[in-house]
Amino acid sequence: MSIDRAISLQFMWTDLEFPDRTVQAARAGFDLVDLWDWRVLDMDAIAATAADHGIAINGFFGNRDVGLADPDQRPALLEAVKRSVDTAVRVGARQVHMFSNAIRTGGIVAPLPPVTREEWHATAIENLQAAIGVVEGTGITLMLEHMNTVYLPGYLWDDAAVVTSIARELDHPQVRMVYDAFHQQLSVGRLTDHLRAALPWMGRLDVGNVPGRAEPDHGEIDYRFLREVLDAGGWDGTITFEVVPSDGEPATAVAGIDAVFPADWARHRSAAYHSARGEV
Repeated sequence: MSIDRAISLQFMWTDLEFPDRTVQAARAGFDLVDLWDWRVLDMDAIAATAADHGIAINGFFGNRDVGLADPDQRPALLEAVKRSVDTAVRVGARQVHMFSNAIRTGGIVAPLPPVTREEWHATAIENLQAAIGVVEGTGITLMLEHMNTVYLPGYLWDDAAVVTSIARELDHPQVRMVYDAFHQQLSVGRLTDHLRAALPWMGRLDVGNVPGRAEPDHGEIDYRFLREVLDAGGWDGTITFEVVPSDGEPATAVAGIDAVFPADWARHRSAAYHSARGEV
């Protein structure tokens, strides 16, 4: 493993088509790109452009139209996961992003059936166990996404602790959780405690500051301190910068990212990891 820096293309270089955004990401020094709904994108064009420019696709949505905690939708859920995983394999992606609820266009969270939270949790576990059967042997990781309920009311996984507990319970190498500091700050807080608890099960750190999902050096979250938590915990994985440039300029966002999570820091962490394993 190593530290890889990924940039979400959703909010960056928005005057360009996605293949051209991929070119800009490579020129800015990122290792990977993250995407949202692959079904509305030309994934083969993005993958070809990425390969031509020495960058790769990290991941994208796995089940936008059907929630993991919905007890009545397992066949549709597994079909959605299979299509997403097949696409990930085809384009060389690493992860598919998994949601507790369906998320409609415009960020509208679909309600779940009116049962208890415990029943929702049990359904999500059962559906994820079935989804593991789809993903096993592919090299693709199912990434459990928590999100805030300030802007996404009704979303079930409203706390990093929830997805950490699910990943721990399933204890499968192809199921990991995302720690999204932007969402966690809005919904629950206690960023450091939750990050430390998540590290053994965390496959990705998502970075965006509050307010506005700005670059990491612009807002109330002290990402330099959180980086020290990663260093102290020896965590290796992917950091995805899902940022909206604070002044509308992508160059500002890239500069803010480089100021807090520079490429040479990621390379140093990667070299230290491989050195500790006795690898060249």
